[in-house]
Amino acid sequence: MEDERKTASSDIVQRNHEELANGYPKWFRFIEYLGLFLFFTFSAIIIWRIIFSFSDLWFLSIPALILGWVLSDFLGGVVHWAGDTWGSVDIPLLGPALIRPFREHHVDELAITRHDFVETNAACALAGTPVLFVCLFLNIGNNFKVTSFIVYVVFFMTFFVLFTNQIHKWAHSKNPNKFLRFLQKTRILLNPEHHKIHHTVPFNKYYCITTGWMNPVLTYFQFFPILERLIIKYTKALPRREDIGEKAAEKLI
Repeated sequence: MEDERKTASSDIVQRNHEELANGYPKWFRFIEYLGLFLFFTFSAIIIWRIIFSFSDLWFLSIPALILGWVLSDFLGGVVHWAGDTWGSVDIPLLGPALIRPFREHHVDELAITRHDFVETNAACALAGTPVLFVCLFLNIGNNFKVTSFIVYVVFFMTFFVLFTNQIHKWAHSKNPNKFLRFLQKTRILLNPEHHKIHHTVPFNKYYCITTGWMNPVLTYFQFFPILERLIIKYTKALPRREDIGEKAAEKLI
């Protein structure tokens, strides 16, 4: 693995950081605001429903909270892996809006610390909004314990996913406040030292960035490499072609 990493490092080719930084599409800003508005609107409705049924279903809250927290780390990792590994900035609409931030981050990892709340978190809100919309139609109450638990878990998971990139941003911040440092040191939130493993060339491991708890587990079971081999087998696509360059990407297969 070490030899592979050194070989890949010498062949890394990445896109121009100024081009990536200036590629943030102005039209996407409206969609980001809309996504955040819908996310918090749907969240408020679900929170009200949870509060209304809490006296009957309080015992579901803690296990749902923990499971949602763990699943948010896993789901955020899957999205992070997909954004890092596949696609191109040149894809119309989706490329500049959704793939570009992943490319920019590996060229200039501090760029995320200069993004405002909307640019940092709105993409996660857009991803979570359809999930919350579905939850609006699931029954909650003492007579619907299974669907209630599903709504609890999915809501907590989606809410934590919303702030995954914010937590990621804090992991790159040079001077987080004392409370954030405490949460990072205790691994309740993503630890900066832990996250440095992902930012080691060729950026192909430790994708989970909410808590990072799932990273050792997924690495042990070779979860992402297995997924990549399956995708390569059936699509012939080259993972990380744009992120690190074709030559370096080919050496990792």
